[in-house]
Amino acid sequence: MINKISSKESSLFKYAKKLVSKSNFRKKEKKFIVEGMREIQYCKNSNFIIDQIFVVQDKLQNINIPGTKINLISRELIEQIIYRENEGIFAIVHYNLSKIFELKIDKDELFLVLQNPEKPGNIGAIMRTFEACGFKNIILTDSSIEVYNPNIIRASLGSIFSLNIFQLTTSETIDYLIKNNFNIYGAHIESNKIYKDVDYKKRCAIVMGPEKSKINDQLLSKCNNLINIPMFGNVDSLNLSVSAGIILYEAINQRKFS
Repeated sequence: MINKISSKESSLFKYAKKLVSKSNFRKKEKKFIVEGMREIQYCKNSNFIIDQIFVVQDKLQNINIPGTKINLISRELIEQIIYRENEGIFAIVHYNLSKIFELKIDKDELFLVLQNPEKPGNIGAIMRTFEACGFKNIILTDSSIEVYNPNIIRASLGSIFSLNIFQLTTSETIDYLIKNNFNIYGAHIESNKIYKDVDYKKRCAIVMGPEKSKINDQLLSKCNNLINIPMFGNVDSLNLSVSAGIILYEAINQRKFS
């Protein structure tokens, strides 16, 4: 049976709208919003539990997820919840956060550590690049940004559901990396070592700080090498997702083609 939602006074509509706008509410409920059929399918394929789906009439025939509660919602109401209105569909999905102590890592495992990243859109874009490179594990350290922020999900284009994402403190991050014998490479604008001049073929962690400042001193002191991306114009910094992409593809180049 399909439930119909046509009023903004609907408790389900209010619930979904609150999940979109309130980070603390998402954390409390351990649920979040995913918009778009492709991203919803990624959730399903990655074993995320879909609580229920909201869809407009003309997209109803696209749904093929048996056993999931379906809510038919008006176009006017769905446009108040999702950013990409033309998708005409969103789902409420349960949290599925990874636990780092349960992770089995390879001898050549590569981690990306984002220390206090500031922009959800950049985090999502980095996840997309990271997944495209075939890597799996990202640590967000000292970040106030919630993993399932709608802007992260949207910018990742579903890549977030294929990755292991961990939220740790700086101390927890350092303890894990040192205990597991990672070479730690910190991106630092004042370093004289070019990012190509370190070995990414062995187990390593790439640490990147916020765009407007550098990696914190606690992490900085534990880096085996500090690396820099040369710049030849008048700019003094690169977008965080661009910098991450440059370094990650050097790692791919060393691992696959050297």
